[in-house]
Amino acid sequence: MKDMNMKFLDDTRITNDPYPELREVLNSFVNAIKAELAENLIGVYLVGSLASGDFDLDSDVDFLVVTNTELTETNRNPLQEIQIKIHDIDCYPAKHLEGSYISIADLNNWRTVGEKKLYYFDNGSTTLEQSIHDNQWHVRWILRERGITLIGQKAETIMQSIPLYELSNEIKTVMLQVMKLFEDEIDRPLSFFNSRFGQSFAVLTYCRMLHTLRTGTVQSKKAAVKWAKQFVEPEWVKIIDQAWHEREGVRFGIKIGQPADRTLLYETLEFIKHAVAQIDNIEV
Repeated sequence: MKDMNMKFLDDTRITNDPYPELREVLNSFVNAIKAELAENLIGVYLVGSLASGDFDLDSDVDFLVVTNTELTETNRNPLQEIQIKIHDIDCYPAKHLEGSYISIADLNNWRTVGEKKLYYFDNGSTTLEQSIHDNQWHVRWILRERGITLIGQKAETIMQSIPLYELSNEIKTVMLQVMKLFEDEIDRPLSFFNSRFGQSFAVLTYCRMLHTLRTGTVQSKKAAVKWAKQFVEPEWVKIIDQAWHEREGVRFGIKIGQPADRTLLYETLEFIKHAVAQIDNIEV
């Protein structure tokens, strides 16, 4: 295939661990997107764990495609066909490609953050939908400050710096929302937050959100865990270690289908409440 072995702009940041197939998947994806969007394409970027530095066996391959103008139906159908074609490749990265398409105008329109739905492919999905999933301040921060440019213009040249107060307010809102979701699910039949994966995800995510509030940056879960174990009271270190061990131990497909220990769920809720209680003590 032509350009199959293209050299990405941030080529040295493409990891071969734990999936050596990742580069081939990205090559196929970028070539197809480039051919379809042509002059409407500004850039293709990796965000999420690949950009923040903790990509592992269970991570999604998170992308953002920035365009000159919004997608039309003429583009949308072929882009869905591209997603299907990539998903048919028999390897993990191909089946966990997740991301959104955003116009340069929307990327730089602060008023639509968290409001306007973007064209989006969910993790493992080949159906184009509309979602605010990636139209968030923390995604923009990662894109501008840590994003991996595959092709196109560097993100910092096409967008403004992210206002710290906006990033902070978004994190505080999410902390409150997730606390309610977690509490509501504790005694329900098996769902996300009362699964083994969801329980550990919650602990690590609150470590990460506390870290963002304190530092004004969005770093990897691994960096946030290391920081949190020094910042939080000693009584919480045990559950943080448990959550990290759980993340590194059992594969996603098993954990998501297994209920978490109830005692552990209530301990996690107490940790979440402790983290939320810090909100008013943290100034931007």
